[in-house]
Amino acid sequence: MTTAPPQPQFCPWCGTPIPFEPHEHEPRFETLVDQARARGDDPPPLPQRVRDALAGDSFVGACPACRAVSHVVTHHATPG
Repeated sequence: MTTAPPQPQFCPWCGTPIPFEPHEHEPRFETLVDQARARGDDPPPLPQRVRDALAGDSFVGACPACRAVSHVVTHHATPG
């Protein structure tokens, strides 16, 4: 079994090898919870296994071939 590289290495749009840099990222579910609370709603908490699956390392890279800037979040699968 092979393991994934520590960060993305290719443009997700055209496949060109590009360098990615680490980028700060707040998981989307946290943003949605904050927005719901600002409206006065109280959403139920997500199970920890779901939070773990949605959280990940974030990277950004610019592709000179297709001229796209990509924000990539790597998700870590849990065994089992």
